[in-house]
Amino acid sequence: MSLRARLLLILLLATLLPTGLVGWRFIQEREKELAEARRTLAASARRIGDELDARVQGTAQLHYGLSRARDLETTDRAACSAFLSAVLDERPQYTGLLTIRPDGALFCDSLRSGRQLDLRDREYFKQALTKRGEVALQPTFGRLTGISVLQIAYPVRDGAGPLKFILLASLNLEKFTQDRLREFVTPQPQILLVDRKGTVLVWSGNASGRAAAGSLIADSALFRLANQSTGAGVAEIVDARGETQVWAKDEIASSRLHGVRVLLGVSKVDLIAAANKRLAQDLTFHALLAVLLFAAMWAIAELGIRRQIGRITEMARRLGEGQLDARIAEPYPRGELGGLMAVLNSTAGSLQRQRADIEDLGQQLRQSQKLEAIGTLAGGIAHDFNNILAAILGNVALARDDLAPGHPVERSLSQIDIAASRARDLVQQILAFSRRQSPALVALSLRPLVEDILGLLRVALPAGVSLHTDLTDAPIHVQADPTQLHQVLMNLCANAAQSLQGQSGHVTVGLALVARSAARSAGVVCEEGSPGCAHLWVADTGSGMDESTRLRVFEPFFTTKSAGAGTGLGLSVAHGIVTAHGGALTVDSRPGQGSTFHVYLPTVASGAPVLTPSMPPLRPPAWSGRGERVLYLDDDEVMKVLVERLLTRAGYRPVCFGSAQRALAAVRAEPVAWDVVVTDYSMPELSGVEVCRELVAIRPGLPVIIISGYVSDELRVAARAAGVREVIQKQYTLEELGPAIRRALTPTDA
Repeated sequence: MSLRARLLLILLLATLLPTGLVGWRFIQEREKELAEARRTLAASARRIGDELDARVQGTAQLHYGLSRARDLETTDRAACSAFLSAVLDERPQYTGLLTIRPDGALFCDSLRSGRQLDLRDREYFKQALTKRGEVALQPTFGRLTGISVLQIAYPVRDGAGPLKFILLASLNLEKFTQDRLREFVTPQPQILLVDRKGTVLVWSGNASGRAAAGSLIADSALFRLANQSTGAGVAEIVDARGETQVWAKDEIASSRLHGVRVLLGVSKVDLIAAANKRLAQDLTFHALLAVLLFAAMWAIAELGIRRQIGRITEMARRLGEGQLDARIAEPYPRGELGGLMAVLNSTAGSLQRQRADIEDLGQQLRQSQKLEAIGTLAGGIAHDFNNILAAILGNVALARDDLAPGHPVERSLSQIDIAASRARDLVQQILAFSRRQSPALVALSLRPLVEDILGLLRVALPAGVSLHTDLTDAPIHVQADPTQLHQVLMNLCANAAQSLQGQSGHVTVGLALVARSAARSAGVVCEEGSPGCAHLWVADTGSGMDESTRLRVFEPFFTTKSAGAGTGLGLSVAHGIVTAHGGALTVDSRPGQGSTFHVYLPTVASGAPVLTPSMPPLRPPAWSGRGERVLYLDDDEVMKVLVERLLTRAGYRPVCFGSAQRALAAVRAEPVAWDVVVTDYSMPELSGVEVCRELVAIRPGLPVIIISGYVSDELRVAARAAGVREVIQKQYTLEELGPAIRRALTPTDA
């Protein structure tokens, strides 16, 4: 027998057998699916019961909250009704909210009906009179609305004293069932709610001949199903039209407190409709598949299966040996085998590219790890360096305060103050990059910021590189983060200087105001009424770039420098910052003609408040201590001396410790002797957060302030969880410590 005949015979058997099995499987699985549908129906009924219980619990919590509202403890009936009406507007699941006096008289209601009702005959009122801290329930029809509701009453008492009033919420059972029906897609069920006596509360869903709300079905099979205490809780019941309905009850209805029986019904025809449809689809699919397989098998056999499979096998073998450059030579046969060959070749190419991509990703990962290490290192350096800066700035301020006006030393102290402030700002710039913070936008004048940065650049540029400027005198105001703009200009200028490759040349920094139309062509939209768009550019006389390099220059990790000479992140970071400011960063360059990077930023209207960068000399603020005892904890001796002088001069009584254990021992000895504790975060024995936890255990409520040279988001979260009142940066001790102590000493309810 030929290979083609064998394949066709196998295919015939392979298609006839599944077709015969489809019918047999349908008979078996339809019953299984029906049983599964019953279980699902029962679970859905139970879920509806659970949801109703959850609504009761939610109402109980609402009552508890309302019972403490002063708006209900009033003799003004209209004001009380208005308050309940406002509460009802936010909670459409209720038909009404009302209060009942202990004598059973309706006092106020959310419907503002003004009716005089005696509710002493209501079951929920009688139950509420005997309850404490729990709700009374009664399914009924609202006397004011006529809607099927679950009355949920809550007695409000004065502690262990007498009853003040009863809060009543009417849970809308009709809306509840309609909301539940929307949770079902297909088939659409019926939801029936009855009370213990067999009164129909709600019957929702598409069903003819259903009983109306308020009618009794106590003698029906449905009510017997709802009340049975044993069994599966699912039954098939024939309705008035002779159609079989599958009904499921809430299996734990008898143990629920709300007194409502939940029944969920679906037509049996609808339950098995999906199985019948699937049978027809399966048979159609098998018939079509058989025809297609016969035709395909005939063509495949004719074209020579064995030869083509041999080519595929050889390709697979070479791939298995790791030869990712292996390919199946053309021409390919028509049909599935040809497609498979093309897919194999494509897969081999994809694997080859993936291997190259993995190597690139590995390199990027190493670069990312370097950056992460730099960020971690920056945080650690910032903590120690900010300790030094805080001590320098604080002592300079104290020294200047001690000098007589016009003293010759004043000028030297001012220079120290300016240099230390600049160093503090530089540390903040390093931390801003390592934290990847969102821009803190303020309205500022752009030229003073550029001139301040140019002062740093003149010192930082290599020898032989001159810095030229072309700055407009016109005022240009932008909404920007000055720290991040500082980073953008520094990156662009550093890139321009490096493009000179050690040769002499010059870097030009320019600033101008361009028309809104020019900015629009660069992709920047300026505010209506603004004079135009800010154009900042950095040009160099370096070697320039070809077109392929220019198109990739803003890609992360792309660099033309030699290995180890750069990360390839400077321009991509600058591009990201400018884009985050709503601006655009472009580049013009040609080989041998240098490069010019253009920064376009939207301006703000001239009437906006503008920040002009300045560095006023720091002086000790006018703190207002009244002899409060302040415990200061820091392992840095210089900071201890500085803060002690600051606090003493401000009118506090400071006691400084260099050891966390000694400080805790002092608090244990005299817990109430201290008004506030100020502690450094990073110390050898315990961190500032751990010290706060110990202090809370010794004396709850003692205000604690943490000072740290590096304040991260993680530190703020941990400090808040431990009960710390304030977290301030150590480099701003002079400006922030006094106000922080005053806020900590101010009562929280003031």
